[in-house]
Amino acid sequence: MGETFTESEKAILAPYVTNTDRPVFALRNMPEEVIAVLFAYYSRSRESLRRNLLKLIQEGDLDLTERLQFSPGRGDALAAAREKARQFHEKWVVGYGHSSVAEHAVAHLAIEDVSIICSKVIEDTRLAAYTEKSTRYVVFDPDKFHRPPSIMASRHAALFQDTASGLLRAYTGLTEPVTEEIKRRYPRDEGQGAGAYNAACRAKACDILRYLLPAATTTNIGVTINARVLEHLITKMLSHPLEEARACAAALKREATQLIPTLIKYADRNAYMAETRAAVEGEAARLLAGEAPAPGRPVTLVRYDDRAEDMLVAVILYEMSSLPFTQVLGRVEKLPGEERARILDEFLRRRGRHDQPLRALEHAYYTFDILVDFGAFRDIQRHRMATQTPQELGPAHGYSTPPEIEAFGHRKTFDGWMARAEEAYRAIAADFPREAAYVLPLAFRKRVLFTWNLREVHHFVQLRSAPQGHVSYRTIAQEVYRELERVQPLLAKYIRADLKSYDLGRLGA
Repeated sequence: MGETFTESEKAILAPYVTNTDRPVFALRNMPEEVIAVLFAYYSRSRESLRRNLLKLIQEGDLDLTERLQFSPGRGDALAAAREKARQFHEKWVVGYGHSSVAEHAVAHLAIEDVSIICSKVIEDTRLAAYTEKSTRYVVFDPDKFHRPPSIMASRHAALFQDTASGLLRAYTGLTEPVTEEIKRRYPRDEGQGAGAYNAACRAKACDILRYLLPAATTTNIGVTINARVLEHLITKMLSHPLEEARACAAALKREATQLIPTLIKYADRNAYMAETRAAVEGEAARLLAGEAPAPGRPVTLVRYDDRAEDMLVAVILYEMSSLPFTQVLGRVEKLPGEERARILDEFLRRRGRHDQPLRALEHAYYTFDILVDFGAFRDIQRHRMATQTPQELGPAHGYSTPPEIEAFGHRKTFDGWMARAEEAYRAIAADFPREAAYVLPLAFRKRVLFTWNLREVHHFVQLRSAPQGHVSYRTIAQEVYRELERVQPLLAKYIRADLKSYDLGRLGA
């Protein structure tokens, strides 16, 4: 049963909670920082949240009246409510150093006109939700690309401008011809609506042509993030060597300060982050100078636990026993292979179509060295339940060419623009080695090291090998599966991998 309040107490509480008499309720009409403090009380107070809220209001520590009365014409009222929240938070949270409280305050941020290069810096932060402009469903504007101030103030300004705008003009110029060629080769199926068919053809064209988009192309991102993670994100970006990242971080802090000022007040450039990166760059240049990249496969499994099978079986049994893990593992190691296979089968065979495997699989880890075009990296980076170590974008590994570019007769144009982009990169890199990457198209390849647990490998392979996926990351997902199957076929057996090849006939994708 819920707690009991008087009618007058209920009247005070009613604007801020969805009910006053049941144990589960939602909070409303309060600044995010106040919500964070109320949740923090759970760790310090014997009273319920509603009782603590009532006490704070009745004793004058918290005045939310102005917030409830706020209207578009009363900005002063909202400002007063925010100032009350700030004072309240300074008193009850900052003074106690209770930083985990910030996880209960959430900001929703819109980041527009940010380059694809910088978007990857933002989305490298794991514990947040992102929605980004799609290269599949949106035709990008040919005039919208980031112009790094350092380059635009240099002798390379015209080269950069001409190359980036030229790539985008080639992209938009080919959109209609490629769409029409897709329609010519793959007529609409009987029963398929014209709208759905046209949208599918346009999506396929966008998939093919995204390889031409320069990394300077601007995108839009919606971010939902808690205050503690936001403070880390801003700190990390303020410490980043890329000027655009630092400018974006300053803008994020300025805007979020209007919502959760005390919770991100300490976000600032971090010397450890900034200086360590610079120092390690110097060491890498000293020790690896003159080394040319060896030819590589798209996916290489570079590290795994060769005892993973025994470990997983032991973990599965351990949860249902009272024995120390080493004792369970010792028993498992003596089991015949068919017994271990049976236990794994019992653990995994009942999964429904949309069921994720259970958590025991997180005890097995695999590290893959992946060579992927930047467009596909843009997609697979979103799998943040992993440890990712990406290299900088550059021309060292060449570029990917979609087969349709050749089949549709556009190879010469495509290769010409790749050559021009690489030439521009090398000229600009002589003075701006980091910013030069903005001019490279998404077709250029880069390396990234992924360490996944087996549970996330299941998710990644099933999602990214699906027929509706882009061919570039479908290849990566299929190779991840094959690499794991090569070394541990029993564990790979339960991963739902689609290993088929699909042509453009799948227009519903």
